Amino acid sequence: MRLLRLSLATLGLAVLAAAAWVHADTPAAPQVTEMGRGPTIVFVHGLGAARMDWMPTARKLISRYHVVLVDLPGHGTSALPEPFSLEACAEQVDAILARQKAESTIVVGQGAGGLMALMAAQAHPDRTRGLFLIDTQIKSPIPVGEQDRVQLMRFMDDNYATFTQMAFSRMGRDSVESAKLYAMMSAVPPVTVKAYIRALILVDANRAVKSLKAPPALVFTERTWKPGTSWGALAKQFGYEDSTVAVPRRIANAGFLVMKDQPDSLAAMISEFATARIGAAR
Repeated sequence: MRLLRLSLATLGLAVLAAAAWVHADTPAAPQVTEMGRGPTIVFVHGLGAARMDWMPTARKLISRYHVVLVDLPGHGTSALPEPFSLEACAEQVDAILARQKAESTIVVGQGAGGLMALMAAQAHPDRTRGLFLIDTQIKSPIPVGEQDRVQLMRFMDDNYATFTQMAFSRMGRDSVESAKLYAMMSAVPPVTVKAYIRALILVDANRAVKSLKAPPALVFTERTWKPGTSWGALAKQFGYEDSTVAVPRRIANAGFLVMKDQPDSLAAMISEFATARIGAAR
């Protein structure tokens, strides 16, 4: 049970998001909403969220940027890859990036969305000028053997409601927001949640981080990076083998819904990062 509780807590952290139009190139392509003009910022939300959750932050940016909000595969009307793999999900995200101007595109990803952006960047490093990762775990810090993994997955299948509540109900800024998050997660098809979790528990994206031409921006909410916790300890918790890969930043008074809780602070950080990366390329 101790392993189960630790594993669930880890998974919860990992999957910790002008006129507009919606389109998809194929039935399998992620659904997107696009707004504004200028350099492109692509937003990819976390497990259980939706592309429109980014709107409070996007509104702060659309006067200067072309904003693309992407539904993570298996969310909304975006199809879950069949057969499922994180690589297949990353390919779907990459299909959206392929439509943008590589020299002026930044990708913002949260949780599992950040991981998909990272994997897409590893496959096609010239698609973007930089990655902005929010609460993105790249490897489980808890070694899970085959027997323990089977036990954990069996528990998830047999006790799905309890599993999701244990894993995702404490990711909000406070208890009220955590209750909202659990309700959001409950609305996502169980087949989607289970598919991601089975894959996320085994992922190790440290090689993807090392392959980047420039270090990512690492941003953590106060809910995940609590005051008094060192970056070294947090890096280990989130699976970063090299804690010097980037200088992380914390957004106070925020949890999983940081794009709604702190849109001004988040938009300012993103704009600063985009200006530095895109400006340096010109």
